[in-house]
Amino acid sequence: MTTHSRGGPRRLRAALIGVGLDDHDEHQRIITGTQYLLVGGSAQTHAEMLETMLRLDSELERRGQALGDVTPTELAEIAWRIDSPELHQIALRLEAGLQDRGRTFDESTAEELTELSTRTDP
Repeated sequence: MTTHSRGGPRRLRAALIGVGLDDHDEHQRIITGTQYLLVGGSAQTHAEMLETMLRLDSELERRGQALGDVTPTELAEIAWRIDSPELHQIALRLEAGLQDRGRTFDESTAEELTELSTRTDP
């Protein structure tokens, strides 16, 4: 939660951004959804990213949750369930980073969560 200019609490909206770096055919591939943005990549990479996001959307809908409603632990479980090792690793990095900092998902800023999810150090 964060506070907006009117003084009341507001829930931050979560989103996943997928970036494909193996595009050699000069096509511009961009797909947006309510909880994701996919940019670039070869046709195959872009299709794989889209398939993962659609499986994620389906699993979240089945659970009656939005991406911002799941904890990193729950996201790791979902990623495992939908067979996305990359997303599973991101969720584990988030969980470990929050634990290292003694913070919870809900009290963290979008900037903190972004930093933790993109960390490459062990």
